Amino acid sequence: MTTYTVMKTNMRDEAIIPKLAIDSFRQAFADAVSSDIPVVFVSKEKIIEKQADGKMIELKNVSQAYVIPELKHTVLKRKVKRGVFA
Repeated sequence: MTTYTVMKTNMRDEAIIPKLAIDSFRQAFADAVSSDIPVVFVSKEKIIEKQADGKMIELKNVSQAYVIPELKHTVLKRKVKRGVFA
């Protein structure tokens, strides 16, 4: 089982968690691209492999995997509570 550590944080610290995650991902991606191993990523609906020599190879077009969700135009109604009021 996984053990979770309870950490006390304030609202400001919790608010910057998404920013820290984005910055960490960007740094990891930049490190991977600058390394000597090939990196595979998705860009403009295409799976691309960037090789160590800088050459980019398109592996697959994944534009069919992108779906625009349709919004349901329904109205939610609450049930009226009926009771005896004294």
